Amino acid sequence: MAGENNKCRTAMIVPCRLAQVWVCLLAMLGYGCEDRRMNNMIGDQVYLNEFGENVQPVFKGDHFTYRLQVIKSGVGQQGGEVSINVDESILARYEGKYTLLPAELYQVKSSQVPLKSSEYKAHFELEFDAAAIERLEASTHLQYAIPFRLSSNTLKLAPDQQLFSVVVPKVLNPYIQFKTPGLAPATASVSLANSAPETRYYAFLQTNYHNQSDLQYKVEVSEHALEAYNKEQGTTHQLLPAAAYRIDQASFTIAGQNNEQAMSYYLITGKVPAGEYMLPFEIMQVSKYGIDPQAKTMLIPVKILE
Repeated sequence: MAGENNKCRTAMIVPCRLAQVWVCLLAMLGYGCEDRRMNNMIGDQVYLNEFGENVQPVFKGDHFTYRLQVIKSGVGQQGGEVSINVDESILARYEGKYTLLPAELYQVKSSQVPLKSSEYKAHFELEFDAAAIERLEASTHLQYAIPFRLSSNTLKLAPDQQLFSVVVPKVLNPYIQFKTPGLAPATASVSLANSAPETRYYAFLQTNYHNQSDLQYKVEVSEHALEAYNKEQGTTHQLLPAAAYRIDQASFTIAGQNNEQAMSYYLITGKVPAGEYMLPFEIMQVSKYGIDPQAKTMLIPVKILE
């Protein structure tokens, strides 16, 4: 009898285990199960990307804009609209450091922007009268700011400290300049015995603003720049003779939507004796805006090896 009872119990256990397996498989396939994928996920909320004190370059010239970015974080299932308004009371947190910028010196192109459920960022576009701000600051000796506060009737807001941005305009001239002005950090060299007839090198130029159009510029070798450097530093660097280099004038362009580009130059082998020289570049012209007077020269040490 005991043997028969054990057989019965075994016969019952097998179907039970099979049933458990089927339950697990159904659960894995999602049949009749609660979807817990969204558990512990944070709901959508919005905040300003550059919240708090926010010093921003404001360039003198046409059509320069600044974008105050708003971010939507979370599971990304909700859309809505966000708005900004000027809240002068925020300036009290800075204990007299800033004065409210007069409304006529800037424009918010749209104080309300939409955010689709699939979008995680949007921006408010601002235009400034940079020249007028510069004149106002020169006459009053005050520092001005615009305290913006973010709000929304449809989207959840982040904590308060992420909802305001005190935009402080810093007025600048739009310039082209060398990326590493002054004495170059590396030496360009060629070998009289082993180098190719021409060896290509690069010098990088950049704008201090977001460049949107093709910029044409001109760079020349400036003996005057070398003389000024030698006098200032108490050095006696020799100018690399013209026969030993070639500048690629076809590379004198920074393409639109680019803020940086390389200028090509070549060292020519076998034209001058071995020794140490200097190749002083100076930006002479640019097709739009101006040249940074503090970053318009770059002096490249050149070594001619045996």
